[in-house]
Amino acid sequence: LLMVHDRTEGNTIQLTHEFLATMLGARRPGVTTALQMLEYRGLVHAKRGEITIVDRAGMIKLTHGAYGDEEQRHFG
Repeated sequence: LLMVHDRTEGNTIQLTHEFLATMLGARRPGVTTALQMLEYRGLVHAKRGEITIVDRAGMIKLTHGAYGDEEQRHFG
């Protein structure tokens, strides 16, 4: 989500759970559960076909370094 956010204008990303699952090679129910967990933490707001990044810094912290300086330098 952070990498998609880097490449879009604003904080709202137009993505369905199904498309995100296809991009990640995951099952759609797993994407839904992950988004619900992020929403519970106050990091995103998800509704039909739309994901809004609410707390980008919190999402970066949640990656524990997996989304680091290199990614942010090129697109952030």
